[in-house]
This record gives sequence, structure tokens and C-alpha cells, in this order.
Amino acid sequence: MIQPDDISVLLVNDDPGAMFALRSVLADLDASVETAASGEQALLRLLRRDFVVIILDVKMVGLDGFETARLIRQRPRSKFTPIIFLTSHRVTDLDRATGYELGAVDYLFMPVAPEVLRSKAQVFIDVAKSHLQHDRKDAELKHLNQALQRELEHVNRLNETLRSEVAARQQAESVAQCSQTERLIVQHAGDYVALLDAAAGWIYASPSYQAEFGTAIQTGGAYFEIVHAADRDQVQSAFDQLLAGEGPMRLQYRVPVPSRGERCFESEASLIRETSGAVAQVVMVSRDITERKEMEAYVLHQSFHDALTGLPNRLLLEDRMKQATAQLGRQHAPVAVLFIDLDRFKDINDTLGHAAGDRVLQEVAERLGSCVREGDTVARIGGDEFVVLLVGLHGGEDAAGVADKMVATISASCLIDGKELHVTPSIGIAVFPEDGQNIDALLRNADTAMYHAKQDGNCRFSFFTPHMHAAASRRLAIGSALQRAIAQSEFVLHYQPKVSAVTGAICGFEALIRWPQANGTWMPPSQFIPIAEETGRIEPIGKWALLEAAMQIQHWHAQGIDGIPIAVNVSALQFHQDIIGHIASILQESGIAPAMLEAELTESAVMSDPAQAILTLHQIHDLGLTIAIDDFGTGYSSLAYLKRFPIDKLKIDTSFVRDIATNASDAAIVVAIITLAHVLNLTVIAEGVETVGQMAFLIDHGCDQMQGNYFSKSVSHQEALDLLKCGPFSLAH
Repeated sequence: MIQPDDISVLLVNDDPGAMFALRSVLADLDASVETAASGEQALLRLLRRDFVVIILDVKMVGLDGFETARLIRQRPRSKFTPIIFLTSHRVTDLDRATGYELGAVDYLFMPVAPEVLRSKAQVFIDVAKSHLQHDRKDAELKHLNQALQRELEHVNRLNETLRSEVAARQQAESVAQCSQTERLIVQHAGDYVALLDAAAGWIYASPSYQAEFGTAIQTGGAYFEIVHAADRDQVQSAFDQLLAGEGPMRLQYRVPVPSRGERCFESEASLIRETSGAVAQVVMVSRDITERKEMEAYVLHQSFHDALTGLPNRLLLEDRMKQATAQLGRQHAPVAVLFIDLDRFKDINDTLGHAAGDRVLQEVAERLGSCVREGDTVARIGGDEFVVLLVGLHGGEDAAGVADKMVATISASCLIDGKELHVTPSIGIAVFPEDGQNIDALLRNADTAMYHAKQDGNCRFSFFTPHMHAAASRRLAIGSALQRAIAQSEFVLHYQPKVSAVTGAICGFEALIRWPQANGTWMPPSQFIPIAEETGRIEPIGKWALLEAAMQIQHWHAQGIDGIPIAVNVSALQFHQDIIGHIASILQESGIAPAMLEAELTESAVMSDPAQAILTLHQIHDLGLTIAIDDFGTGYSSLAYLKRFPIDKLKIDTSFVRDIATNASDAAIVVAIITLAHVLNLTVIAEGVETVGQMAFLIDHGCDQMQGNYFSKSVSHQEALDLLKCGPFSLAH
């Protein structure tokens, strides 16, 4: 049992940096904060004391957050302790479902706004304090009633000794009895105390009643007259049951107080009987519980609503979905679930800060609300993800109309902190009962449809189809297999040569990741690379590729082969993480000449934040690496930035090289890129060379290097070594 001076929050996180930051955020809470650096420590803390809420990291070494939560729930004393899961890792729907199955009251994602985390924790602190105050008042009231009953028993015994006196004397004694009871009640009651007759008429009202209601409680009136009109029947019925001997009356009701408006009273009444058994008086002790009711309403609202936007959260959404599918399913009326994700919302947080991002989320919440009817539900389920529940539809076309309106409404510009922003949504739609018979299936399928809308180019909506489910299952399977492949080092590097357009000699290699399967086949990079990028697994894969390429350069150097650099693709995620520290570590570990390692980046990777990209590229260049822009011409490079980037090479994308011998437009683009590269003093490389005609065109127009299956497909490191020993390729055409 938590004591008044022992209200405490437990913070569990195995990352010292995150622990320090979270502890600082929670430092000004109206409670003490204890910390645990592991699931095991958290369980030891729970053996010593109870906590009002546990903020638990999901991903921890040893006992992870989920297993820790399971053990917490197995202890009777902590079975119902609120748990808030906190994670900085990308999570799947299965992870979220597991968290909520374990009884989580919320699932927050790092980085979380400090005021949001504090408000989440403060809610449970306030609840604990409210319960303590309630328990204390209940104990006081119980003590008062016990004392009152003892005194009333004494009064009844006194009345019994006086029964033989004359009626007048009996009446006088009755008045004396009332006076003594009044003094007793006033002495012990700090709230509202009333003595009523069997008709609920006022016999006595404590000063607190008189101060609040004045003439409204003059002798001769009835207690029901001060009760809210809508609650009088309830109070009258309880009063009648009390008189009928059905036990003490205890109930809550509203009372209009002239000076303070509508208040909520909680009353407990008991009978004083004559020796004959007839009811003499009714003693009613009441207290004003308005603030407690308001706190309970606030806590209830916080439990079912998102703190930032005020929208329903996942718990309330699921409850309404259950009601909608149960009620409207019987009527065979469609119910649509729209899963909404904001495109590139992370860019807003990264460039303008989380405060601006929160303002955008609030604006989107308002715009979504303007697109639906009163009976529909708009919910925020985390991050930049919203779900809309549409009920009472005539058909799927109604959902399409709403989704189309949402795309247009959200995409309209908005002004945040003086900056005009354009946010676009991707929307997936699942319809009950065709696309799912339960809540989890509908949400999962709507999420899958949203993913396909993003794949189709963002700022659009897509209906779920069974084909999407199969594709989603395959993505999930590949994602899980990728995690295993990273842990077990299943990847290998193959190498495709770059050929001089002047001599035909190999002047470098591009390292390409390959993934062998247990059945002897190879999974195409086009299948697993996009999934690795979506799930964040491309970063460890990319780090491995850089190190592996560096070690291959070292191996060739030991065999006397020098001057042949290897280029490695650097993903956008890697580029925006600690790429500098990682490259420096690799150069130190391998001992290779930095110029032998090349970094290839796509246009989109460097143009998402050009100002920061310039700084990072200079740092890479300062380490001694060569830098190439890959797939040039397919992105949105600004020439103003391009000339400021410290780059060495441009690679012409395969899509332009493919038809240069037959398509005048592609030929003109390739010539323009070659000219631009030479003006900027850059080496230009054409990739995807497949035919002698393509090779001849590139040589004739001054391309510096060529790469493609015409010369060689990507090969193993041993086969690459054999190619080097074979001498130059023939450039005859």
C-alpha cells in the first residue's frame, strides 16, 4: 500500500545517457523518482516498495521491457501498477500489440516531448494522491459514524428510561434529545450535517448548510428541494429504501449551490428510531466531492485521449471499433478504417524541432476532424500516425470520398512559427467486414494499404487488397530474416569493375551487397535493400560493407595490388548518423590509404538537408575519401548546391544510359551531364553499360569511366582479382 509520503515513479532504462535525460525531464514531478538500469534491478526495487507508475524501456540487454513487464504482472502487489513503455527503436504492430497485451497504459516513442512525458507520469501521481485523500476522508467519515452510533445508542437508552413520563415530559425530552444530538454532530462533523424527519423535512442543518443555502433550508421545507431536479427521483428512492429498513443510504448526486454553481455531494444517512421501532429522525452526513469527481473525469479523459492533440488514443479507438463492428456488422453496414501517416514528417522534427512538429500534429488533428461526421472517430495512435473510423457507410466509395478530402485538406499549406509548411498524407483503407473480421486485422490491413500508398508516391490513398497482405507478409518475413542475417554475418560483397573509357583498364570496383540463401539461391538486392532501408537495418549492413571493403583493399595490398579503389554505397540513414566516426574507425583498423575507399551517395541523401550535407561531405573529404554522387539525374539536385558540394565524381544513372544509342532525349541528357561534370572538374562515370553501341557513344562523347555487364557482372573477390590479372578490356567498336 502506497503511503502519502511514499509516492514514487520507477524509471527503467539501460542507456546511461537516456536515463540521465529522462531523469532530468522528470525531476520536477510532484513525486520522487527511482531508477533502475536493468529489468533485474527494477524487480529488486519492486520488492522494497510500490510505485504509482513504471516507465519502462522496451529494448534492454538481459531482461527486455516485455519480459520485465510479464514478471511485474506476476507479482500480486504490482499486478495493476501502470506501465508506460518507452522506446527509441522502430516497432512493429506486433510489438505494440504485445505491449498493450501486457497491460501497458501507453506506448511512447523517443524522442518524446518533455511536457508529454511529464504529463503522462503526473496523471498517475495525481490519481495516487486522489485515492489517498479519498481513503483518508472515508476513514474519517467511518470514525465519525461509529462515534455517532455509540452516542445515539446512549441517547436511545436514555429515552427508554423516560418512557414512563407523561406525554408532555416525553415531548420535552425528545427536544432535549435533538439538542444533544445536534451538539454531538456539530462537534464531530466538519462537512454538511442534517437531521431530517421521516418526510425528509429539516429538523436541523449545520452552519455549512445554512451558509450555502440560506433560507432554502428553513424548517418546514424538504431536503429534496436543494437537490438538482434531474437527481431528485434518485435521492427520493434511496430515502424511501432507508425508511423501509434496507440499510444505510449512501449515494452521490448534484446540488445547485447559489454562490458556487453546481456541486457534487456524497451523502451517508442512517436512522434514529424510537423504542417502539418507529423512525424518529434521519441523520445525514454529506461532503462536497466536486474536486474529486473532476479529477476522476480528468484521469479518465487522459487514459483514453492523446495528451498532445486531445484526440482519442488507441484504447478508446479500439473500444469504439468494437462497438461499431458489433452494432453495424449485424446491420450489414460497412465500417471503414483509414490509417494515415504523414510523409517525411521526420524532416520537420529534424529541421524545425519537435515543438514545431507538435504544432503540425495539432494542425493535422484539427483538419482531420473537419473532414468527418459527428459519429466518426479521429484518433492518434502514436508519432505521426492517425486512424479514422467511419461508420454507417453506404459503400466503399464513401470512404474514398473522405480519404480524397483528407488528402486535399491536409496537403494545404500551414503556417508554423512564421514558416509556410506543406505536409502530405498517405492513407490506407480497410473496410469491415471484407478486409477483416476483428480490430487487429482491420488496423493491420489498413496499415498495409497505407504502405502501398507511400510506395506509389505519397500524398494519396489506397484500398487494401489480398495481394497487399501477401506482400506485407513477405516483407515481414524478409525483415525478420534480415535481423538474423545481420547477427550471423550472412552477407557477402561482390565487385563490379569500373573501366577507363580511354585505356580499357580497370580503374576501380563498386562493392555490391549479395545475400546467399540456404537453398543455394541469391535474394535479389531489389527485394531486401528497400526493406532494410524501411526498417532501419540498412545502417548495420552499410557499416559492415564499409569495413568489409576496407579489409579487401588491405588484402589486395598484401598481394601487391595497389591503386585500385573500391566504392561503397552509403545509405541516407548512414549519412545522417555518425558516419564520420565510423569511417575514421575503419581507416584506423584496416590501415589502408583513405583514397582507396570511395563513398557513393544518392542525390536524395544529400539534398534532404543540403546545408548539413555540405558539412558532412567536407568531413568525409577531410578524412581522405573520394566522394561520388550516384544515380545522378534521377533526383532533384540544385546546381547552386552541386558546385558547393566537395565531390569528386558523378555517376550517370542506368535509366539514361539504356537508350542513348536510340533515344535522342536520353542521349542529350547524357551529353549534358558529361559536359556539366567536366565544367565542375569532376570525373563522370556511366553505369549500366550493356552494349557495344552504348560504349561507343560514351567514348565518343568524353565519358571518363564505364561500368556494366558489357564488361563484367559483379563477381566474387577472387574473380575480381582474376579480372585484374587479365589486363585491359577491348574498347574496339
